[in-house]
Amino acid sequence: MRTRTTAAAITGAALLLALAACSSEPDDPGLTAETMVDQLSDLYPLPNARDNTSSCNDGKGHKDSCKQLITTDPVSVYELSSEASAKKWTKQMDGVNKNAAVQAGRFMLVWKAEYPSDQDAVDEMTAKAQKIAAEK
Repeated sequence: MRTRTTAAAITGAALLLALAACSSEPDDPGLTAETMVDQLSDLYPLPNARDNTSSCNDGKGHKDSCKQLITTDPVSVYELSSEASAKKWTKQMDGVNKNAAVQAGRFMLVWKAEYPSDQDAVDEMTAKAQKIAAEK
């Protein structure tokens, strides 16, 4: 009986240590598609921001699934798990429905053809997105 009690106590202590380690993760999730949109909005307005992650992530953990998708009227910002995934997605999406896709680190920005944007604004926001992604 004493052996079971000791084993249970050790298992309980190990579980508490594991939970403590998990809870000590930083509160800052780092750069996300949402924070990327927020930072790009400092340059130009990006109206009607909405979370459309469910349209690009089926929840099955595919390595190339997006982690987050924030859609605005002129641009959609996809957060991917890696730069390789972003490169793959960008290559596949560029030119689809006349939209322009560009990579910024592990992010992909898709500029919508039906929402014309000044090319200088697109270039400036793309450069800023690439700089932000490189810093994180």
